[in-house]
Amino acid sequence: MPTDDFAAYVLDCLNAARVGPVTRERLFSGSGLRIDGLLFGVILRGALYFVVDEQTRPRFIEAGMGPFRYSRKDAQQAIERWYELPEDVLLDPADLRDWVHDALAASRRTAKPEKPKRAKTVAVKKAAVKKAAVKKAAAVKKTRPRR
Repeated sequence: MPTDDFAAYVLDCLNAARVGPVTRERLFSGSGLRIDGLLFGVILRGALYFVVDEQTRPRFIEAGMGPFRYSRKDAQQAIERWYELPEDVLLDPADLRDWVHDALAASRRTAKPEKPKRAKTVAVKKAAVKKAAVKKAAAVKKTRPRR
């Protein structure tokens, strides 16, 4: 099944499972799947992978599934964060809903905390304005012809 057809099929299955509004975005050479901004799955090379962690990985292994793999030079690399979803799960909306909820929970547990943005204080803003004014004055001075 071509990648775009498979992605459409996956989205149809997720819609039937009523897991929430799923958004698809371009990610590497495939698609990322998000719910409420949280990345829980990827479609790569015609396969669907879900986020796993120490709590959810055993379920995938028990189902005979493995991590996403790719070749690099002479070695195979495995991405242990992403495990392939068993194909039969897509056929059962209730089962798919459970797997999606597990993937969302794993994604929340393994998400890196966002760095807080530094708020600009009034003093920092004034300093920036002053620095810009000095730069502008220096630039004007350089461009004036000498007499």
